[in-house]
Amino acid sequence: MTAYNSYLKADVLHTLQEPVTDLEGERSFLVVCQVQELYFGLITTELRFAARHFRDGETPSAAAALRRAADHFVGLNASWKSLEWMTVGDFLPIKNGLGSVHGKSSSLQSWKYRELVFLLGIRPHALADPVSSMPDEHSSLLTTLREPSVYDEALALLSRRGLSIPDSIVKRDPQEEHESHPDVVRAWTAVFYGGDPAMVDLRFCGEALMKIAEGYAEYKHLHLVATRRSFGHRPGYYGSSGLDWLAQTAIEVPFPELWSMDPEDS
Repeated sequence: MTAYNSYLKADVLHTLQEPVTDLEGERSFLVVCQVQELYFGLITTELRFAARHFRDGETPSAAAALRRAADHFVGLNASWKSLEWMTVGDFLPIKNGLGSVHGKSSSLQSWKYRELVFLLGIRPHALADPVSSMPDEHSSLLTTLREPSVYDEALALLSRRGLSIPDSIVKRDPQEEHESHPDVVRAWTAVFYGGDPAMVDLRFCGEALMKIAEGYAEYKHLHLVATRRSFGHRPGYYGSSGLDWLAQTAIEVPFPELWSMDPEDS
């Protein structure tokens, strides 16, 4: 085996697709889902790097990790293009095959996606429940939920750099959802528009966080569109229409204060 194939474990990689139907299009669905799972894992890794760099005050390294994460969202979102052919008639046989072979199945069961969402600071506790049948992964999710998000670490750094971040934000239980606070809006506004050269590195970090939030919003939108095309308003496995659930979560906005800045307040 060549070094390239050995490094990639290509011999293993191309055996990981196990279709549940004889449909020609199923392989593209399966591969795209696997690719998206790899991107979820890649983005969570970058977010953890960024969180660590924020804790250590290493803003250039934090910004670099965040920019990589934002770029990974570009690749993740582009993967939806490979499923634009899929309609309800194409997907339902695959869904039925999944049910007969593996039991009830939904992309909403992805534990890596949930980890990504928790790291962004979106923290509904119930999000961990659908993977409770996977003890190790469920435990890992609960651990992530108890740790500060990447945004929590960014705000803690702003506080250490002398910006006025309330103790109710910096010292709150990380398991609780972060709610937008006017003092945090003013802090970010000072970073972006205050004109202090010493804050430029923080602005680079804030801009990278915004790019990640944009990538996340685009992913949610593309998932909603793909589900509407291939699944419609059929009921999901969790008591409501899968389409309705996606539509409700599509309004989630990570890092809310970054979207509320007003230069006139600087």
